[in-house]
Amino acid sequence: MSSEVPPVPNRPRRRRPWEVAEWAIVAGAQFRHYLRTNRFLGLVGFVALVSAVWLFFLAEAGTGLVRLSFLNSVSEFLTDYSASTPLWIALAAALFGGDALSVDFNSPSGFFTLVLPVRRRTLLAGRFASASAVTFVVALEYTAFGVLGASFEFGRGALPWGPLGTSLLLALLFTLAAVSLATFFSAFFDVPATGVLVTVLVIVVGFSALQDVVQIAGYEPWWSLPYAGGAIASALDWAFTPKQVIDVGGGHFLTTWTATTNEGATIMAVYLLIFVLLTAILYQRKESKG
Repeated sequence: MSSEVPPVPNRPRRRRPWEVAEWAIVAGAQFRHYLRTNRFLGLVGFVALVSAVWLFFLAEAGTGLVRLSFLNSVSEFLTDYSASTPLWIALAAALFGGDALSVDFNSPSGFFTLVLPVRRRTLLAGRFASASAVTFVVALEYTAFGVLGASFEFGRGALPWGPLGTSLLLALLFTLAAVSLATFFSAFFDVPATGVLVTVLVIVVGFSALQDVVQIAGYEPWWSLPYAGGAIASALDWAFTPKQVIDVGGGHFLTTWTATTNEGATIMAVYLLIFVLLTAILYQRKESKG
């Protein structure tokens, strides 16, 4: 009997998945996870509740009074409503982006996540995409109620679909910029709750308070992300004026600025590029502490 061992056939090497495919898996899994979380269900439910109450009081006021209040203009109606869109986006960005990365550095799950054969840049891109997507879902929900209210008060034929499309594109860009800032704080702070809290304080409280004082002093707050978010409403305003000078008496004048569509888009894009780059650097260099 021959003692020779039969040769083992060469097994084909398993090819690593294409990086875009890995990104799609990470983003899809994280997005589905967000949809099942209490924070998403709670925020979506809260937006629906507030908007439903708003619709109820619109109906109670009557079409005649509502039209008179907004100068019989669906543009003024939608502009006033959309002024709150950046606030909802900022809250959603904080909830979903503020701890998107810090969980890898200050929780046991980080030991399992960061040792996977997946590049950190892929993980970052997937987390960023899923947080942006779920945040934009909240923005779409809020906008849908506004369109519903405008249709009820002014009729579907009066809706300015072109400006609405522009406003939604700006809302998407603001979403990306806000999430980029939130994920930066998430990468910077080790404790997940800190990233969420700091994002809310910076975008909702800090920027808004400072830009009001800066305008009183006579300067345009072009550096403020919420100021850029004002373009979401400006895109719907048929009588939009970017600068107003108000005589407050005693020889004093108060100047107020509102971001134009192009200016707002430019500021948002700059925020997006800068903070995505800073986040990528931080996320690549930090180590998990468990």
